[in-house]
Amino acid sequence: MRGLVAEVMAAGSSRTLRQQVDDIAELDHAVGMLQAVLNARTASFLAARRREDLARGGSLDRAGRGAPIEIALARRISAAAVDHQLAFAEPLVASHPRLLAACLDGKVSQAAAKHVVKEAEGLDPEQRQAIDGELAELAMRLTPGQTRKAAARRVSAADPNAAARKAQAARARKQVRAIMHGDATATISADLPAEQAVACWQALDHQARCLRGDGDTRSIRELMCDLFVERLTGQVRATDLRLEVGVVVATSSLLGCDDQPGKLVGHRGGDHGTLPAELVRELATSGSAWWRRLVCDPVDGKLLHMDPTRRRFTGALRQFLLYRDGGSRRPHSDAPIYDIDHLRPHADGGPTSVGNGHGLAKRDHTLRDLPGWQVDAVDGDTNGPVRWTTPTGHSYDSRPPPLLGHGNSRRRVPRRRDHAVVVGLLLRLLLRTIRPG
Repeated sequence: MRGLVAEVMAAGSSRTLRQQVDDIAELDHAVGMLQAVLNARTASFLAARRREDLARGGSLDRAGRGAPIEIALARRISAAAVDHQLAFAEPLVASHPRLLAACLDGKVSQAAAKHVVKEAEGLDPEQRQAIDGELAELAMRLTPGQTRKAAARRVSAADPNAAARKAQAARARKQVRAIMHGDATATISADLPAEQAVACWQALDHQARCLRGDGDTRSIRELMCDLFVERLTGQVRATDLRLEVGVVVATSSLLGCDDQPGKLVGHRGGDHGTLPAELVRELATSGSAWWRRLVCDPVDGKLLHMDPTRRRFTGALRQFLLYRDGGSRRPHSDAPIYDIDHLRPHADGGPTSVGNGHGLAKRDHTLRDLPGWQVDAVDGDTNGPVRWTTPTGHSYDSRPPPLLGHGNSRRRVPRRRDHAVVVGLLLRLLLRTIRPG
């Protein structure tokens, strides 16, 4: 691999600056062409999967529903990323043949094409095809940003009501998102009708400035953030939360033997980011009512102990599986868990146990009922790998992730006897710190 990188860099440095610029432009065109081919093939696969599902007796509303998952598994990306691609690829192929041809020729970048498709989504398919040639010409000679503005004007001229329909559709897609940054912070964002977003901002800004005027020493920025949390959670103070959040920590780190980072997970099993070891120890000894300690083996990452002192939730088995799996057990999925499913169906005698349970996102849970899908435990136990087989015969294995997350450094594995002694000692010491006396 290093040799290949060195060869590519050397080949570029041997050319004149003018030639290097030409090479970059040609590579950009090639990338655009490949992206166009990928979009066309993805849309084609979805159409073919729908036809085959219908031929197998599937219902019209469920035909093709598993296609994005099949593509996501093969590409090792999220199903949401495939959904996003299809939202662009399907109308591009169906209603913009001239634009698609320009993309396949490398004359229009994917960024510019996405702007055109987005701006034209309020038009009927016939209207989109009628102005497709003009939109393609604009995209070929303008930058992506200029293309977006020009396409918006052309669409408005083609149908004065298109902008109103587009705004109505956009307002209907309002949503709240949580984005984890991996540095013990996160962003909560909301796509809202414009007047509601402005009202939220003004309310926070006004109250923050009033508090500053009354002598609060926090900055306006800090006050707005704290007020945001307090209003959403209904708490008096932003730090006084009453929601369950799992603080995952290795026994060795909790006891100060090393500094393995911990992890924050929500009660639905979602991975909410890495926490520095010092912060984990601070949280683990704070006595706060909003967190649950999850202690794992520092060597193999398996869950050893879950703090049972939580009064708002019942069902320790369900909670254990939520924390063990972290997210949906469908391979390459990091979607939050919606339900705990029996690997061997309960109707077929499958027990309700740790070994026969696995967490699934809502969308992943429906896949088992689609034609051609199969989910089996490789070793007969979901504590080991679970194999998902798609209708095309491709198989993908899924294991519960390390409780502390992938990429976390671990101590060297000692001999089996020493390992058992070390883990036993650490666990006894830990339980003393959790339950003194």
